[in-house]
Order: sequence, then C-alpha cells, then structure tokens
Amino acid sequence: MAEPALIIDHANRFEAIATDGFEGRPYAEALADLARRVRAHPAPGLPGEVARALGILCAMIEESAPDGRFARKVAILREAAERLRG
Repeated sequence: MAEPALIIDHANRFEAIATDGFEGRPYAEALADLARRVRAHPAPGLPGEVARALGILCAMIEESAPDGRFARKVAILREAAERLRG
C-alpha cells in the first residue's frame, strides 16, 4: 500500500483539476497528465488507492449535495478514477 499522505496528495490534485472543469476552465490535459504520472509512480498500488480515494470523495460530494449541483465535478473525478484503473 502506498503512503496515505501520497494518496491524499494526489486525490487533492485531482480534486483541484475537477474544480477547474466544474468552473468551466480547461481540465482534460491536466487530468490526463496527472493520471499518467500517478500510474508511472513507483509506489506500489498507488493508482488503485488514489482511484479508491476518488470514489470516496465522489460519494461524499453526492451526499452533501443530493440536488446534483456538483454532478459535473463528480463526473470529472470518476473519469480520473477510470483513467487510473485503466
């Protein structure tokens, strides 16, 4: 398992990218680049752990805003998780 601080750091970076996308700024290139860097990182299991953290973050966002106002942000975070799993 990767260090928890490393997992949280990368999840936070993905969250910042998702916020950019949610706010209408370009995000696709940054998302793809970060996903590549996480997959290439030497820490064992890091991509899967970060994807899991993103899934938890998505659930927390959806719980806090059941009206779906953050649906675009959640979709971007799910895209990030899929890139890490794929």
